[in-house]
Amino acid sequence: MQRTKTSLACKNYNLRKNHRKYYLKPKTDSDIWKNILEYHRDFISGHSDPSQFTHLRPEIAESWIRSKAYGIDPFNPGKTSKKLEPAQFQTVLEENKLLLSIARPLMDAFREFVMGSNYILWLFDRNCISLYCVGKNNAPHSGQLETGYVSNEQAIGTSCHALAMLNKQPIHMIGPEQYCVNLHEYISSSAPILDEKGELLGILSLAHWMGNKPWNKYQFNLHIHTLGWISSLAMAIGNQLQLSQSYDYLQEINTQVKTMNDTLVTANRTLQATLSYIDEGLITIDQSGRIINSNREAARIFKLDAKTLSNHNIFNFISDPSNLTNILHGGKKVEYQEMELKITGKKEPYIVNIHPIINPTNNTMDVAIIRLNHASKVNALVNTVVGARAKFTFQDIIGNSDQMRKAKSLTERFADSPENILLTGESGTGKELFAQSIHNKSRPNGPFIAINCAAMPRNLIESELFGYEPGAFTGASKNGSPGKIELANGGTLFLDEIGDMPIELQAVLLRVLEDKQVTRIGGKYARSVDFRLIAATNKKLLDLVEQKNFREDLYFRLSVIKIDIPPLRQRSEDILLLAEHFVQNYARKMNLPVPEISSAVRQKIQDYQWPGNVRQLENVMIYAVNMAQEGIIQLECLPSEIFKNTEEKADLNKPDSSTKNTPHLKDLLSFKDAEAIVIRNALAETSGNITAASKLLKISKTTMYKKMKEYEIKELSSKDF
Repeated sequence: MQRTKTSLACKNYNLRKNHRKYYLKPKTDSDIWKNILEYHRDFISGHSDPSQFTHLRPEIAESWIRSKAYGIDPFNPGKTSKKLEPAQFQTVLEENKLLLSIARPLMDAFREFVMGSNYILWLFDRNCISLYCVGKNNAPHSGQLETGYVSNEQAIGTSCHALAMLNKQPIHMIGPEQYCVNLHEYISSSAPILDEKGELLGILSLAHWMGNKPWNKYQFNLHIHTLGWISSLAMAIGNQLQLSQSYDYLQEINTQVKTMNDTLVTANRTLQATLSYIDEGLITIDQSGRIINSNREAARIFKLDAKTLSNHNIFNFISDPSNLTNILHGGKKVEYQEMELKITGKKEPYIVNIHPIINPTNNTMDVAIIRLNHASKVNALVNTVVGARAKFTFQDIIGNSDQMRKAKSLTERFADSPENILLTGESGTGKELFAQSIHNKSRPNGPFIAINCAAMPRNLIESELFGYEPGAFTGASKNGSPGKIELANGGTLFLDEIGDMPIELQAVLLRVLEDKQVTRIGGKYARSVDFRLIAATNKKLLDLVEQKNFREDLYFRLSVIKIDIPPLRQRSEDILLLAEHFVQNYARKMNLPVPEISSAVRQKIQDYQWPGNVRQLENVMIYAVNMAQEGIIQLECLPSEIFKNTEEKADLNKPDSSTKNTPHLKDLLSFKDAEAIVIRNALAETSGNITAASKLLKISKTTMYKKMKEYEIKELSSKDF
């Protein structure tokens, strides 16, 4: 009955699949991984039809349907998987004695590769029983790699080797295409081993654990090469089996050797092509440090031909050989350690990963695989991950006043200049907005590193700016750390509140600006850096120079190009324009109806002097949107700080009988303070009814509880009213 249900489901699927939108190659590999992961969740949790899923191959969809019909639990496949008893498994080994005798030497020949690359190479018989494996699985949940398990579709559902067995075709699969969740962090390539009649003899499968968030690491063009490699190896095993089973084995022995050698050459070429695609330098060294093998990127790094590189010793390129010696003798894996390489007489910093391969017989290192990445490349990746990017452009600067037009025009004119720029203006005028716009016009592809010199502790600013070497001071990271100036290489360094930089660091910064080189704390050599400097201050630096609190030479170095950002009170034409922009932007962000600004409010904000400038105006309008009733921002919706007249304040703050116990905001502190008061007002208005208060604020009940917890607002009882 179960087989009938499965057949019917597949039959119905075949009727529909001609109408299915299917794209073999989506926009990115990461997208297809995430999409299929979401399809899997939908199919397991509901009754969705996998044949309708974009990017899901027909054979995968059919297998999912069959796996579900078999009753396989994707979260606990142990219920249906089966391990053979020792006597049963011994019988299976005897039946596959010839297959094992041919496959094992070929698999063992690649032991070094799979051990050093976190791959597992599996051999299954024609019934998908695991016979032999080579490799090492670093997955934290993997346990021991055991043989003797029945791993067909009826036992563990959709898997790479199961489909290779069913279809007798090579196949490459990513994690979420496989039915059981414990396989979702693996990519696999499997190929059938066939005899001369096309009958199945076994399956060869190569699995790679990708770790957390595997979609960020998966590269289709890279990993698809493993399918060609595994297919070549399966073909070699199949060919040798055919020769072994031939009656004329002695006459065919030369052909057998030639076939195997050709296959190994093909596999080696495929492997070399795969390694050449990787944009990291990869080298293999022996115990003495002699370079045994390398990829194309490693040859480019060392500025040598790949063939001549194997005649060199890695210690000839290391500035501090003792460090590498200790690592190799220790036999422990090292990740992301910075080392200096001497290449053509020039020292360059590289991030090094070392994976020793230990010989189990004598527990010593046979070889070590070394990955090399230039420090600047890693720093660029770090900047991308932490979001060191500028998001504003000149089009985002709002203002039609003559003063703002002039400031914007000057800034755009000087943006492409390599000279340092000093932005001056009161706090809240938008100096960082101008700095980001300059960066996006002059160096849009580089990092934008912003540092607030006033907000950083005095004892940390030096290490933050210049970085430090391992052990430079107590508490320093054992691997050292690049400074913000290093991270800005190829981009822009924005020093906000430059007037608050300690005087003793100003001389060091001046030297960096002149030489474009930076030396880490505790470091022995200078690193070349290429960055554009933009500084900003709300202080009068010339006054600080006269007071001996700021270096005169640094001031003139910073102010090669000086641009003054006008305060809001000097560009009154922009006040209403900015106010409407902030109201609309915040209302859309919070999914609220956009309120109208009353004429009285327009006049009031137009007359106000705005000591906090644009930042203060934005906070006031955010508060007003939250306080607005019936879609209109009235005078009482504004915070009391913008009313100069005391009587006017008193009238606005005077509670009426309907809100006697309702708390009100007296002074605007921040957006969070305003949001907390709005929530308290809603609770007071609804007598503590959280459901009613949520509806009043047009937010979910879950969000209401989350906000109450965040702002430490307790549930109100009847005695509070």
